Amino acid sequence: MRWITQDRPPEVARELFAAQDAGAGEEQQTVILARALGHAYFRDWGRRGHGLHITFDDVEFADFSIL
Repeated sequence: MRWITQDRPPEVARELFAAQDAGAGEEQQTVILARALGHAYFRDWGRRGHGLHITFDDVEFADFSIL
């Protein structure tokens, strides 16, 4: 199990809310989260991990807050 805590830029929240408002299901929202998490955590904001494909699955717990 991997615990990841990452602050996401406001653009990610806007994209998630827009997807939700447009009727996107959990699968599409998961794709958005995987892309955002992959960019920051695994690709280090574009400095490494080029071409790395990220999936966000087998999640046991996720907690989100807007500050």
